[in-house]
Amino acid sequence: MSLYERLFPRFRPRRELRPQGSGEGWGARITWLGTAGFVIESAETTLLVDPFLTRPGLSRIASRMVPDDLAIAHHVPRKVDAILCGHSHYDHVADAPRIAKHTNAKLVGSLSTCAWGRAEGLPESQLVQIPSNGAVVRFGDIEVRFVPSRHGKVALGRVPFVGEVRTTPRGPGRLWHYRMGGAFGLLIKAPGVSIYHNGSADLIDAELEGENADVLLACLAGRKGTANYVARLVSALGPKLVVPTHHDAFFAPLEAGLHLLPGIDVAGFVSEVYQRAPKACVITPDYEEPICVPPNDARGAVLVAS
Repeated sequence: MSLYERLFPRFRPRRELRPQGSGEGWGARITWLGTAGFVIESAETTLLVDPFLTRPGLSRIASRMVPDDLAIAHHVPRKVDAILCGHSHYDHVADAPRIAKHTNAKLVGSLSTCAWGRAEGLPESQLVQIPSNGAVVRFGDIEVRFVPSRHGKVALGRVPFVGEVRTTPRGPGRLWHYRMGGAFGLLIKAPGVSIYHNGSADLIDAELEGENADVLLACLAGRKGTANYVARLVSALGPKLVVPTHHDAFFAPLEAGLHLLPGIDVAGFVSEVYQRAPKACVITPDYEEPICVPPNDARGAVLVAS
């Protein structure tokens, strides 16, 4: 067993959490790109959420986060309408400006996110800055609400690299340069399917009052540091489908396979979801496996061979 495998164990999800099907007639297609990254597609629109494909190894983690153009070209769709960043740590935003440059997509996020967009040379017309109290934006047939949220405590009981990037940085930064810049959950409403992306393991309960989501994409990193995290999310949103995310070790390319971060308990998370939402289903995808969600029937979602 390699050192990497000892630090980050290989994960193979249970078969019963992987329903298979043709996926015909889907209302939304959700494809996991590792970390908190997703491709979310409707019939007309393609969004990226927190895409991070560069994934430098541990020996390079303190180096500048120069985007891996080959990995981006290999894993990112050619057509992207907008790139949504829930916060601005490196594993959420370091690749996003470069992807926006390649695809001409809008880059949408906080002041810090837009600062990194300017560092990549994006014009102001390509940047959509979200105020700290959130906003609603629309791209094609998808509406997105940026919901004010909190970042989970993942480093010795603390939130890492708090603060904002207010001025334009000089090129790619090192991991500590990517300040959080505030945190948002993303409520994404496609025709017949609503999706809530919780890219860090905390929330502001009051911001979710009156909202619901058919699909919950729930961050696992830092889950145990937030009191009643799963119960609060599921109770607020009433999802019919729950998908774990941000549980993988992101220090190797996607091709190296799915390995877990230290302390991640996927089985415990799944058990807690079923306790709190017994009528919901859970799907655990591998990298780049599309989940096809039928309109108005998220419990009928299936994984489709890519």
